[in-house]
Amino acid sequence: MVYAYAEDETPSDSTEQAPEKSAMSWPLEYIIQPFLNGLIYPVAKPVDYAIKNGIIEKSVELISFGEDYKIMIYPSFNFKPGSRTMVGANYRHRSVFFNRDYLVLQGEYYANGDVGFTARYNKQSLFGTRFFGGFRYDIDLDRDSRFTIPETKSNYLQPDSSFQFSWRLGAPIAYTSNWNAELSTSLYFSRASHPDVQDSILISDEYKIEDRGLYQNVMQIPIGLSFVYDNLDCPYAPSRGSRIVLNGNYTIVGEYSGVRYEDLGITPEEDQDKVLKDGGLNHDFIITEFIFQHYFYLGNAKKYVLSAKEGRENRRFYTDFSWDEAVRVWRPEQVRNTLFERRVIAVQYRMVNLWEVEEGGAPHNAFITLNARSPLRGYGDKWTTHNLMTLSMEYRWPVDRLVDGVLFDEYALIAPKIDKWSLDHYYNSWGFGIRVRMPNMYLFRVQFGFHGLHGVNLILTIAPEFR
Repeated sequence: MVYAYAEDETPSDSTEQAPEKSAMSWPLEYIIQPFLNGLIYPVAKPVDYAIKNGIIEKSVELISFGEDYKIMIYPSFNFKPGSRTMVGANYRHRSVFFNRDYLVLQGEYYANGDVGFTARYNKQSLFGTRFFGGFRYDIDLDRDSRFTIPETKSNYLQPDSSFQFSWRLGAPIAYTSNWNAELSTSLYFSRASHPDVQDSILISDEYKIEDRGLYQNVMQIPIGLSFVYDNLDCPYAPSRGSRIVLNGNYTIVGEYSGVRYEDLGITPEEDQDKVLKDGGLNHDFIITEFIFQHYFYLGNAKKYVLSAKEGRENRRFYTDFSWDEAVRVWRPEQVRNTLFERRVIAVQYRMVNLWEVEEGGAPHNAFITLNARSPLRGYGDKWTTHNLMTLSMEYRWPVDRLVDGVLFDEYALIAPKIDKWSLDHYYNSWGFGIRVRMPNMYLFRVQFGFHGLHGVNLILTIAPEFR
C-alpha cells in the first residue's frame, strides 16, 4: 500500500530527523553511561526479582508478629571462607515490658562449632524522667580467635572465651532533643588460651606475652562517657542533618593470670618458676573517638523515603531493566534528573586513638582495628593500630520503599603515634550495593567492596555502615 502526502501535510514521526547530538553526548553515552550501567546491572537483577515478587514487603510481614507487629523473628547468616561462615537467629520486641522499651536477642552458630550470643535491653523515659538506660550481655566462644601485632597484618591464633556485662545511662543535655550525654560501664572477662599449633604462638621481645596478656585470662572494666549531637531527619534513612559523637573510654585492666612455659613450648631455666607471670606494667588504657557525619539532600522532592505509591512507580526502571532503558535514563538531557534528583550524599569522618597509661602495657585487645567495619569495606583483612582516621563518602538513591542503592568511596590512615601520620599507611576502597531498611529500623545490606586489583570483598550483614 502506498500513501501520498499533500504539499501541506506533515510526514509521520518515523521520518523525522533525529536531533543532532552535542559534543558532550559522546563521552556521556559511550564512556560514562556504560560504566555506570556496569555498576548497576549486577545489583539490578536481584533487586528486579525481589521487587517483582514483593519479596522485601512479604519478608517483613512474614517475620513480624503480635499487636502492631511489635515482634520480629528472623534468621541471620554470613557466608565467608572457612570457619567464619555463620547462621543465627534474631528476636526483636518493642514495648515488651513497658512503653518505649526494646529487647533484642541474637544467637550465632559458626561452621566450626563456635557460638555467640547477645541480649540487649533499652528503656526510654526511665521512671517517667528524661533518662534512658540499657543493659547488654555478650558471650563469645571463639576457638579461632586471632590477635594482630599493631601496625602490621601479622596475626596469630589465640582461642578465647569472652563474657561481658554492660550498662549504660544517658539523658538529653539542657532539655534539648539534639544533644545527649551517656555514661556506660562494663565487666569484661576474657578466658584466652594457647593454641594447639605451636607455630602460631608468638614469642617476641617487642610484643611480650607477659605485658600484652597473650594466652592469659584477664578482667577489664571500661568506663565511658559519650556526648552525641543528632538532628538527622530519619534514624536509618537519613537525608538531611548531622551527627557528631565524642567518646572517651578509660579501661581498668586487672592482673594477667599467667601461662605455663611448657604450654608455650618453652623450657624454663632451672631457677625459674614454671609460670610466665604478669610483667608488672600498668595495663590501663584510654580510647578516644570523634565521629562527624553529614547528609546532603539533592533534589526538589520533599522527602527522600518513597511512599508506597512512589515505590510502585519507581520500580519501572528496575523491573523492566534493559540496556535500551539505561540508554534513555543516561541521555545527556536526562543526566541532571538521574544523578541529582532525590539523592543523598553521606559523609563520615572518624578518628580513633589509643593512649596507653604505661607504654607497652596495653593488652592485645585494646588496639584499634582497621577492616570492613571501620568502615573500609574493600578489605577483608585487618590491621591493628594506635591511631586511625577514616573518611567515607556514599551516594544513595531510593530503589524502592525499603531499598537504597549505594555507591561508596573510603579512605583510611593509620599511625603508631598521633604525630606520625604517613602516606605509607594510606588505604582506599570503593564499591556498590544495596541497603534494606525501614525508616526506624535497619534490616540488612549487601555490598561489594574493592581495593585496587586485589579482588572483591562481599559484605552481607545486619549492621549499618554508619547510619
